Amino acid sequence: MHTVCIIGSGPAGVSAALELDRLGIDYLLVDRHTFPRPKPCGGVLPWRVLELIELPGEVVESPLRGYRIYSRRSRAESTFPSPGASVSRVKFDAYLASLPENPPERLRVRGVREGEEKVTITDGRRVIEAEYLIGADGANSTVRRCMGVEYGRFASACQYLIEVPEVKERIGEWFEVYYLFTRGYGWLVPLRGAVRAGVGGLGFGRRQLEEFLSLTPVAEKLEGGRVVGYEAHRIPMQGPAGRLASRRMVLCGDAGGFVYPGTGEGIYYALLSGGAAARAVAAALEGEELARASRREFASLEHLRQVDFLEGVLGSEERIERYLRRLSKLGGSF
Repeated sequence: MHTVCIIGSGPAGVSAALELDRLGIDYLLVDRHTFPRPKPCGGVLPWRVLELIELPGEVVESPLRGYRIYSRRSRAESTFPSPGASVSRVKFDAYLASLPENPPERLRVRGVREGEEKVTITDGRRVIEAEYLIGADGANSTVRRCMGVEYGRFASACQYLIEVPEVKERIGEWFEVYYLFTRGYGWLVPLRGAVRAGVGGLGFGRRQLEEFLSLTPVAEKLEGGRVVGYEAHRIPMQGPAGRLASRRMVLCGDAGGFVYPGTGEGIYYALLSGGAAARAVAAALEGEELARASRREFASLEHLRQVDFLEGVLGSEERIERYLRRLSKLGGSF
C-alpha cells in the first residue's frame, strides 16, 4: 500500500515525483518502459524549462535562441530571454528519470479501479494499492480512460529525423515553425548533425509531411539530407480536459491535455502540471477534496483552454497572415 502511485515517468510524472520528494510524501513511480527509451517528440525546450531543470551538456543537442515563424507571405521572430535547447528525448527522459528519490519501476498498467478508500492498479498479475493516483501516462492515457474522461480533439503529428550537413549554417539555433497549411503546421528543429522535420494537424499524416518537405524554403534547407528515422504521435489540441480529477485520481501532462496548441509545446506544461497534481494530492491527504484542490493548483494553466489555435488562427490563410502581422508588431512575443 502506497500513499501515491504515479503512472508515467516522463516530464509530468517526474515533476510530480520531485514535488512529492520535496513534501516528504511516499510514492511509487511506474512506467511501461525501462530507460533509456524512445519518445516521439520534437524535443524543444524553451528557456523557461531550463529555469526549472538544469541539464548536463551531454543531454543538449543544440542551444535555441528562440522561434522563427513562417507563413506563405510573412515571417515573425521571437527571441528567448535566455537560451533554450533542443534535446533527444531518449537522453532527456532518461536523465529526468534519474532525478527522483524513487526511480521508476517497470509496470504496464492494464487496469485501474477507484474505490472509496484506495485505488487499485494492476498489470494483469501484480496488484498495487495506493491512497491516490496521478495519471501522467501520455496522450493515450489509461488513467484518463479509467476515469471515464473523454478528450475531444487530438492532432496527428509525424516527423523525420534527417541527417543534414552544416545544420548551423542552414537553420542556426532556431526552432522554425511553418504555418503553410490550414489547421496544421510544420517544424524544423536543429540537432547535432541532423534536423527533426515534422508536421502536425487535424488528420495529418505522412502525405502532409512529404508535401512540407517539398516546399520552399524547407526543401532548400534540407537539400542533400538523408532520412534516418520516422515517428508519429498524437498531440492534445484543445487544452486541459474538462474534468481533471475524481475522488482519488488526477491527470497531468499530455494525459490531462496540458499542451500549448500554437506550437505543440508540452514539456514545460508537463512539468508545471505534474507539480500541481502532486500539490493537489498533498492537499487531499490533509482533508481537502481532490477535485477542489486540483482546480486551485491548475488555475494558472486555465489559459490553455482559451487558445483555439487550429480553427481560430490556422483556419484560413487570411487568419494566419493576421496572426503573423500581430506577432511582428509585438516583436514576435506570444
